[in-house]
Amino acid sequence: MTKQFKRCALHSVMLAAMSMVVLSAGVATGGKGDWAFSTPEQADVASRDDQSLREARNNLNKGVKAFTERKYDEAAQFFEEAVKLDPDFETARMYLATAYTSQFVPGSTDPKNEEMAQKGIATFKQIVENAKDPANPNKNAMLSIAALYYQLRKYPESREWCGKLLKIDPQNAEVHYRIAVIDFDDVFEKTGVQGENVEYMKPDEKTRALQDIEEGLASLDKALAIRPAYFDAMEYQNLLLREKAKFEKDETARTELIRRADLMAQRALGLRLKAQEEAGKPRN
Repeated sequence: MTKQFKRCALHSVMLAAMSMVVLSAGVATGGKGDWAFSTPEQADVASRDDQSLREARNNLNKGVKAFTERKYDEAAQFFEEAVKLDPDFETARMYLATAYTSQFVPGSTDPKNEEMAQKGIATFKQIVENAKDPANPNKNAMLSIAALYYQLRKYPESREWCGKLLKIDPQNAEVHYRIAVIDFDDVFEKTGVQGENVEYMKPDEKTRALQDIEEGLASLDKALAIRPAYFDAMEYQNLLLREKAKFEKDETARTELIRRADLMAQRALGLRLKAQEEAGKPRN
């Protein structure tokens, strides 16, 4: 499950971000509002600015076409020009950040790879920082930042942005879930597949690992309280319970943790299969 998450989480976040900037009103208009002027000088400035807005929209549309054709580098160039022409054009900036991150492949050793991720992060941060309402920044941009940091294995930074998003959207089940995923990855890397490394961990490392496990389980409880049929969250409950069992010395307690993990895995599988079945049914 965790390997699948690493491959697919960023792409799913990008798709969610793109769904918010489809060719609708955001593409039809630039970042500025209608012009009002009362002097020839103001009219001349407005005319030049209006031309810039039209060119920005034109570059955006060209970029969208290249993006849908998976020509991400070419798309980024069009989006960069659109943002240059109209710095307030958030739609173009979202597309630009997504074009950068679409060129990022987690795990690749290509020097350009991390550069694309960092450019994506920087551009998403610009969107958050330039929000018209600071109390309501672009949530998809924030989630994308958290996902990119996760893919770069910068867990503290990813956790930090999850926390920022929860401050403005505490009922976001996916963010609670992502915190648990970070906790699991962090602990699993230290304990080993079968828990073979636990005996070699220092006391403070064990304490921190157990704290992460409890934080992850608590985050999943919150996610499931918001979205009861969230089978991905249940699967990570299964995984975190198994991590907790690695530290348990009492055989009875360890057996009980494994039993609970098995139940969550079975429940998650049942809900996943049901969702797949529902998705395959023809719609009237």
